[in-house]
Amino acid sequence: MPGKDRTILLAWELGNGFAHAARLLWIAKRLIRAGWRPVVFACDPATLRTAYEAEGIDVLPTPPHASCFAGTPPFRAASYADMMGVCGYADRDKLAAIVAAWDVLLARHAPAAIIADYSPLLSLAAFRRIPLIPIGDGFVAPPALPDGGFPPLGAPQPDVWSPAELLANARAVQERREQPLPDSLHQIVAGIGAVVSIPPELDIYADWRSQPAAGPWERPEAPPPPPDAPRFFGYLRMSHPQARLTVQALIDTGLPGELFLRDSQPGLATALAQAGILLHDTPPPIRDALARASLFIHHGGIGSLADAATTGRIQLLLPRHREQACNAKRALETLPGTFITRQHTNAATLRAELPKLIAHRRAFRLAQESAARIAARPETAWAALQSLLTRL
Repeated sequence: MPGKDRTILLAWELGNGFAHAARLLWIAKRLIRAGWRPVVFACDPATLRTAYEAEGIDVLPTPPHASCFAGTPPFRAASYADMMGVCGYADRDKLAAIVAAWDVLLARHAPAAIIADYSPLLSLAAFRRIPLIPIGDGFVAPPALPDGGFPPLGAPQPDVWSPAELLANARAVQERREQPLPDSLHQIVAGIGAVVSIPPELDIYADWRSQPAAGPWERPEAPPPPPDAPRFFGYLRMSHPQARLTVQALIDTGLPGELFLRDSQPGLATALAQAGILLHDTPPPIRDALARASLFIHHGGIGSLADAATTGRIQLLLPRHREQACNAKRALETLPGTFITRQHTNAATLRAELPKLIAHRRAFRLAQESAARIAARPETAWAALQSLLTRL
């Protein structure tokens, strides 16, 4: 897939930053080796800026967008169509302004191709004009239903916005720009082919796909052996009630382990130190932390799930929002050694069950066997991306 010194634009418009920024940096470095000139647009260009600068890669801001949701919080998307709606498709004028801003940037940089990570607005600006490859985990790269719509996100619920209305707005913007008109919302974001960069076990849309997810970007190493003694590693946000209960239970039970906590409360560091629990000031390398642990406690983000799945660790999931709940449901069905807390889970239950879970030999063995199967597969997302780029 020689780049022939052509410009390729990588973008991420929506979603929290670190995983998206790290993924695009990993891809950009390899594209440079293949002769491409990457330019990166990010909704948070400060994330990993130093790492990008070290590679000589420009990181620029995406055109800003504001939420179109005016209802009573929380916003709960019925499908990916509502995610398109909330970022701009629900308001024709907002959508037109964002697409016009992208038009200026695309004219300035003249990319030969676009790699789009969770970028539905850019996808409309580039529609049928510039080859676009959507990438990402299952949630941000959904398949199409036979009617051109998207699968539900979790249990079916009413749409926040009519998909037909969102499509009408997109078509009106395109007609005003004298550009090709999409026949469906999925057609806008489908590009020339998607790269779903997770093991199929973690794909919440697996039942609807005609082709399985491509797998991780590169083949994972064999899962590390168990630690010398049962230990935990937790990556939690303390604004979540179940996280606060779980951390207190870890303190109460005196289980050995490590934590990285966001939104931590005053005085907690002292309590953790007294309990012999190591508290990290910054996120440690996750695979290194998991090599020292038998149990990984987290909220069910797709990156954390993939790390646990490929290292073969027991998982305790504390989902915070709808996407994580969908991820957790899928993991419980496909990944041995995965457990979940429920809203009614109380401190006494956690104190009783955590010591059993951290030393659950059968669960650990099954998780290790699953990780070994994933590591043995030859398929990778990088190979899938290379195959699409050879078409250009």
